[in-house]
Amino acid sequence: MAGAVLLCAPAISSAIPPTPAPSQTSGPASAPSPAKNDSSKTHPHHKTVQERLVEAEKALALAGNEKNARQLADQAESLRSRSLTGAVRMLLSDSQDALGKHDFQNAEDDLTSAITIQPDQSILRRYRAAVRLAAGDNNGAISDLGVVIQADAGDATAWGMLADAERERHEPDAALRAYKQMMQLDPHAPDADKQLKILQTEKDGQED
Repeated sequence: MAGAVLLCAPAISSAIPPTPAPSQTSGPASAPSPAKNDSSKTHPHHKTVQERLVEAEKALALAGNEKNARQLADQAESLRSRSLTGAVRMLLSDSQDALGKHDFQNAEDDLTSAITIQPDQSILRRYRAAVRLAAGDNNGAISDLGVVIQADAGDATAWGMLADAERERHEPDAALRAYKQMMQLDPHAPDADKQLKILQTEKDGQED
């Protein structure tokens, strides 16, 4: 599943959505009308980014086909990176450039700086895990992925990466468990059935 690892790394830049422009208000605020003060009228609940992410993850697990699943996966990924600051996005771009040159240390350092700025954004640790996995630091990747999964248990990509890391550590049982969890979260993941058979075969071979 090394290919899955390499696919995770370019996602560092592609998953960064444009920063939305601040909302504009036209003219000074006017006094509220009696109708707006009517306690009988309820205001609609505006869902938080986290609530929308949970909904997207649940919908992905129930997606009826691969096309719909990929749309939902993209939606969830966009929501995960929505709160990243401009400074962090610049560091992600620098990290991606370094990764393209196989400069794993600088790529990791940029992501570590990004995590220092926004430690509450778990997706940053997933990005660093991808770099560490590409550099062969499986233990470091697993450490980051543990934090990611604790914060966002519905992150199917993180579970798939965990399966990669465990497989590289020659832990087929742990790799299979992680991959099965990924498939529950994203049943239409590309080549999932094929990868599952490979992991199952490796686990069965270890037990012989």
